[in-house]
Amino acid sequence: MKNELRAYTYDTLVSDIELLKNDFPDLEVGSIGKSVWGREIYYIKIGEGRNVISYNGAHHGMEWITSMILVSFVRDFLRSRSRGGKLAGFLPSALAENSTVYVIPMLNPDGVELSANGIPDFLNDEERQRLIEMNEGSTDFTHWQANANGVDLNHNYNALWERSKAMERKNGIFGAGRTRFSGEYAESEPESRALADFTREKDFKMTLAFHSQGKVIYHGFMDKEPPYSSEIAKAFTKISPYKIEEISGIASVGGYKDWFVDEFMRPGFTVEVGKGENPLPIECFIDVYRETLPILLGAMTVSLP
Repeated sequence: MKNELRAYTYDTLVSDIELLKNDFPDLEVGSIGKSVWGREIYYIKIGEGRNVISYNGAHHGMEWITSMILVSFVRDFLRSRSRGGKLAGFLPSALAENSTVYVIPMLNPDGVELSANGIPDFLNDEERQRLIEMNEGSTDFTHWQANANGVDLNHNYNALWERSKAMERKNGIFGAGRTRFSGEYAESEPESRALADFTREKDFKMTLAFHSQGKVIYHGFMDKEPPYSSEIAKAFTKISPYKIEEISGIASVGGYKDWFVDEFMRPGFTVEVGKGENPLPIECFIDVYRETLPILLGAMTVSLP
């Protein structure tokens, strides 16, 4: 079943990246790995400062609006910098001297495809039937969060992963499906493993994972974040309508932000953009982007040890 809502798809991402490369030939674009179905997981590098940080979007398929936000941010940042102008009150040329940002717009391209367009034509009947079974018998994949294996990527990191696994049955999760299934082991999926490996390789000093929805910011994990992490989060609330909240239950473990803080003891944030029912309609993009842009720019001003 096709999603009647317009969505930001993987094909759109590829097209937008090509446009960016045409407009900015020196732009560094690469891939951190491939999805279950062989799609590239792209990164875009902006800036050349000493603070090496990362932004990622679309851990969850139906949260494709986060990919649209991140690509729009890259485009507007590069255009403003090339013109020597400001963007939302910030000077991109100065930000680029302070920070290097690796942007991974769409970690879960297969999940985005399922949410946006339903089951792809290249799958055989057996593969199609397996997906329908994982989707509780429905051919409507609009609210699909997981990857093509039915694993929720933001429960697949080694941050109290065993606790996440233990809570599955209490939350009605009995195997692979559209949401909350943690996988067979931490980093079992090519997408989560690729991001974890890329994070280890680049040694990020701070990360922001963008999800939807709620207009909230989550930070820290098991009291392992540095003291200045909360100050950064508070600064974000002063330049945006987003508020700091605590998270509990099955969503509080196994996530990328959790793993980053646990592994590196550095600032990691989950930013839940917009407010409403996922997938947020594309019609709300302009407002959500305007609210989120100051955080994307403000994070580049931080001085990190």
